[in-house]
Amino acid sequence: MTARDFLTNVTIILSVMSIGALLETAVPMFAAKPWKLGRRRANLGLTALSFFSNWLLASLAATLALTLRPAGVMARLGWPVWLETITGIVVLDFSVGYLSHRTMQIWPAMWRFHQTHHSDPFVDVTTTYRTHPIETVWRFMFAIVPVWMLGLPAQAVVIQRLLQATNGVLEHANLRLWEPLDRVLSLLWVTPNVHKIHHSRELSETNSNYANLLTIYDRLLGTYTPAHRAASVVYGLDDVDLAAVASFRGLLSMPFHPPELAPAPDAKVRIGAGATR
Repeated sequence: MTARDFLTNVTIILSVMSIGALLETAVPMFAAKPWKLGRRRANLGLTALSFFSNWLLASLAATLALTLRPAGVMARLGWPVWLETITGIVVLDFSVGYLSHRTMQIWPAMWRFHQTHHSDPFVDVTTTYRTHPIETVWRFMFAIVPVWMLGLPAQAVVIQRLLQATNGVLEHANLRLWEPLDRVLSLLWVTPNVHKIHHSRELSETNSNYANLLTIYDRLLGTYTPAHRAASVVYGLDDVDLAAVASFRGLLSMPFHPPELAPAPDAKVRIGAGATR
């Protein structure tokens, strides 16, 4: 990905974030909290870091797609480009969007990094890229494997990354979506209401709705929770000292906090911190 491509992608994502922020103001799901503006500064700091790290990794993924494609399975099938691209997007959405996400919450070592995202006590467009750089690297590894094995076309990698980035913004928007419309869209697509369930403090809800674009993976693998309770979800993590992670530096160091601030999860009993999850 060239610098021009990067700037184009960032412009698109920032435009979507701006639209999402406007929609949040017009039709919010939850009222803003007193500390909302304060946490936004830390979130936007991680957003800037995420943009840069994603640019580097997306460039590497696209380059590897071009390099490894001749040896991949898909390159030998003789499919038309449009079919290869759609297949590549679906495969990457499962691998990067669903599988990498679910494994981060099952494996305690990776949860310590992913909890940076889940610890946000209020979910809005700035939560989208409230992610630790190690999480970005983890997701990248789940992109490289199908690119290498299947020989996915580079355009599939680029388009999937852009769709994931833009839909991620809308998923996290503090947006009240008309429930009948949400029910129809969520038959196939991950909507804001669907993803709000995943940010719940309730264990059964946190351990569901992992997907990023298509809800079919959650439905087929038994991890789908209907979004009818989205308007009553309580966000955040129990037993996390919000004051200790209220800054850019605090969020980056969160995975390395002593146990009393960020207890390691027991994947068999709970996900994240606190027995009431």
